[in-house]
Amino acid sequence: MMATHRLTEEEVHTACSEISAQGERPTSLTLLDKIGRGSLTTITKYLNTWHTSDEAQALNIDSLPVVAQLPDELSKDGEDLIKKVWNVAKGIADKELDIQREALKQAETANQIKVEEAFKFSEAQAMKIERLEDDFISMKNQLDEKHKDYCQAAEDLNDAEKTNVGLSKDNEQLQHEVDNLQQQLTTIEQQNKTLTQEKDTVQKECSYVIKQKDQEIKKLEIELVKANEKLTTSVTTNNKLIADLKDKTIETSSFTVELEKATINHENTLVELDTSKKEAQVLNQNALDAIKEVEHLRGQLEVFKLFKENETKKKVLKSKPSNK
Repeated sequence: MMATHRLTEEEVHTACSEISAQGERPTSLTLLDKIGRGSLTTITKYLNTWHTSDEAQALNIDSLPVVAQLPDELSKDGEDLIKKVWNVAKGIADKELDIQREALKQAETANQIKVEEAFKFSEAQAMKIERLEDDFISMKNQLDEKHKDYCQAAEDLNDAEKTNVGLSKDNEQLQHEVDNLQQQLTTIEQQNKTLTQEKDTVQKECSYVIKQKDQEIKKLEIELVKANEKLTTSVTTNNKLIADLKDKTIETSSFTVELEKATINHENTLVELDTSKKEAQVLNQNALDAIKEVEHLRGQLEVFKLFKENETKKKVLKSKPSNK
């Protein structure tokens, strides 16, 4: 929404020249009708300055008649001729009114000061109204901009919620895989007991192999402990993301109240909105870090599965000679 262009003195003088060129005396009403905008106070003020110009003096503007608007039924071709006839008749009548005009001029001089004061007051009020309209438009534009920022923040929050849902599903999957890993560890411990019993009977023959197996089991246990620690860190990070998401939901609810106060303190609200965006970016980054951590744990689980398959193959190969 744009503010209306303010009427200038040059525009009023130009309209006065055009009307006087038709043999008519310009008035505030005819100027308002011709220009189509502006207040009568402003138009009258600029009309008075035109009366003192060299152009108006040369035209002897006071001698020109105020020509009434012609009826619509008269054709355009005869309009100029009718105006000229009207001007001649009007000029004859004006001669009889010269005495009355002189009396009116004297009365006009006596009231000119009061009229000018009224014009100044009215012009001041008009300027004040224009400033208020400009301020209102500016505040409306700021409010529209703030509403756009609010919509963007809501959209970012929805994206964060979607990311969190996906992260929760990944976390559940990871927990399921960890449970499987623990079951596998239990199986390995049972196998370790069996290997320990066999070690007592064949210790002299395969002591080197048993020592090597014990070292591999210890490494596997260490890796499992590390995997559990990383899983705990991932769960903690996920819980923090959920808490941050709840905080963001509360902050989003408060945005509606802050919008009602935007016209009073919009600058503080913009700062708070920028902070919310930064926090949302941090939340997204934390979510990405958690996803990377889950992918890393998955890689470790794959390595563990390969290790288990190799151990199973070795055990099968080892059990064949014993059976013979």
